[in-house]
Amino acid sequence: MLLKALYDFAHSRNLLKNLAFAPKAIRWVIRLDDEGNLLGVTDTSEDGKIGREYPEVPKVSGSKNAGGIAEFLADNLIGLFGLEPEPENLDNDEGRRQKRFKNNEAKYESFWHLIQEAFAKTTASSVSALIKFHSQAQKTPPFLRWGDKEGAKASGKQAWWIMSSSGEETKYSKAESFTFLVSGNLVLDDELLRDWWRKTHQQEVGDRETESQRGLCMVTGQDDVPIATTHTPMIKGVKGAQQTGAALVSFDKPAFTSYGFNKSLNAPASNEVATAYCVALNHLLDSKNHSLRVGGMTVCFWARNSEEATDVFTWAFDQPKPESVRDFLNAPRTGIERSLSEPDEFYSVTLSGNGGRVVVRHWMQMPVENAVTNLRRWFTDLTLVTFGNSSNAATAKRKIKKTDNADDDNEATAQSGSDKESTPPLGLYRLAAATVRDAKKNLQADVPSQLYRAALEGTAPPLNLLKPILNRLKADLCKFGAGILETPISGKVIKAMTDSKTPIPPPGQSRMALIKMLLNRNRQIRKEGEPPMIEPEVFETDDHAYNCGRLLAVLAEAQQKAHDYDLNTGVAERYFGTACASPSSVFPLLIKLNRHHLNKISKSVKYKGHERFLKEAIQKILVLFKPSEGNKTPAFPRSLDLHAQGRFALGFYQQQASDAAARSAAIDKKNQSSSNQSKEQQ
Repeated sequence: MLLKALYDFAHSRNLLKNLAFAPKAIRWVIRLDDEGNLLGVTDTSEDGKIGREYPEVPKVSGSKNAGGIAEFLADNLIGLFGLEPEPENLDNDEGRRQKRFKNNEAKYESFWHLIQEAFAKTTASSVSALIKFHSQAQKTPPFLRWGDKEGAKASGKQAWWIMSSSGEETKYSKAESFTFLVSGNLVLDDELLRDWWRKTHQQEVGDRETESQRGLCMVTGQDDVPIATTHTPMIKGVKGAQQTGAALVSFDKPAFTSYGFNKSLNAPASNEVATAYCVALNHLLDSKNHSLRVGGMTVCFWARNSEEATDVFTWAFDQPKPESVRDFLNAPRTGIERSLSEPDEFYSVTLSGNGGRVVVRHWMQMPVENAVTNLRRWFTDLTLVTFGNSSNAATAKRKIKKTDNADDDNEATAQSGSDKESTPPLGLYRLAAATVRDAKKNLQADVPSQLYRAALEGTAPPLNLLKPILNRLKADLCKFGAGILETPISGKVIKAMTDSKTPIPPPGQSRMALIKMLLNRNRQIRKEGEPPMIEPEVFETDDHAYNCGRLLAVLAEAQQKAHDYDLNTGVAERYFGTACASPSSVFPLLIKLNRHHLNKISKSVKYKGHERFLKEAIQKILVLFKPSEGNKTPAFPRSLDLHAQGRFALGFYQQQASDAAARSAAIDKKNQSSSNQSKEQQ
């Protein structure tokens, strides 16, 4: 089914129209005159990339994994000059070294053989200049040098260095390619050569089909068609796979031989199908609107009929900003979903790499309408009250600049991060990163894959994801304070994390929204005594775990107010972990300590009278602790299981958000009153 869907996608998007050419990044352009004399070398790279991408570069039809095969007109150091890019990294085994040298020599000869053949058929003047350059130049051209960096002490780690026409010497990377410019004209644009290459490529494909064994194609059902021995082009861009490409269908070991069939004859597909599905998958992997990479997971998705239909899924997983999520939930048939009015089919495949092979982890097929419905439910389940301005990153940056001028550069770097780190709180990366300390090092493929499936299939991710989330929450609260729950994280907290060289965790909204979704989706239909559905904002319930979290937030608020909000480590930071696991061992002590905080507030000039509101808030929560049996006195739970600890954390977070909203409203009311008085006096 997967191969058939990819085959249909290739034909519906006309991806097979021009297989002789493909986009390619080329960094170095060697400039020649008509006589093949070297004029210089131009570096095309910008912004640290490996070179400018040229849209149509000649591409060989077969697999290059076996080595010894060069591209036409544009290749690396081996193809043009027969030089090993990294001699010091060669295998110590003499047999493998010799095999490598033999492949390099074969690739070098292949490159210049194609040039000679092209000149024999076209007599193009640009190719004539290339042949003269090749005959005149030494094996190592004058712009290439092997050794240490110019002017640096001998390090023992030598490399190839390229001197460009600007006079700057640059270290060569094995991924970089060369091409030629003859008398101001790029040889890649020569129409004589392009026409010859189209015919050559077509002839290569035809020869391969003539030599192929004929049989039944398992994808199209056609009989007596040429069956592909190997499926090319190789699949590139899958995390964990070889950079040069990997195979989706591969039987390259004797152990995989079945009933006398080897290589890809175990899964027979015609040459046309093999080419089509490989081209389609590479196209999807190369498109930001059709692919997603998080951790070790690589996902490709598409709609059968419409290109625009996939926009909603790209947005939902990569950039679901709060405003757009709200619009998506409130206006289901406007804006972003207008292109989804027609019936269509949605496809998705989750991939990972294993060296030379691409592994299919999950295959999904459903109507686009169903996938969008599940997406809407996904964001509904993630909806949660926040405090702080989640859409105003500039505010956080201004706060950072006020902390310490000496650390501005480090803090700005920490705040901006990579593209992934700037993903909104409900983006798939942010949610998956909430389960680990450092997403770049510790995030495994199965976590984002489970969340991705939950979003599109409406399933419940395993409840054991709660454990790492709560562990990170407890550790970060203890180390950096309750400020990590704000969205965005306050500049003060960011400075503390930067100073300790700790990776910045996801915003509090990501962690808490994920906890809410996990709890609600793993909850059965409620019976008497079972935990409630968690609502987006703080709510009244008889659930002891949730109310314990709320109580800790109010007690922490009272302590902060008693110290005029200038306390770095309070009861929340000190006791959250213990209170979350064993409330009865902590809350009697905290309630006793709270009397001193309320007494201090009552004597405060700034907050005098506020102690009444705090006392009332505490009493309202305490009356919710009803006795479990008969007329026994209500008591705090002795211990909380994993599910209950998640409810505790949400109660703490939602109560904090409620208190923050109340403070903000009071400040706004006070400012408005002052403004009105000023106007009256004027």
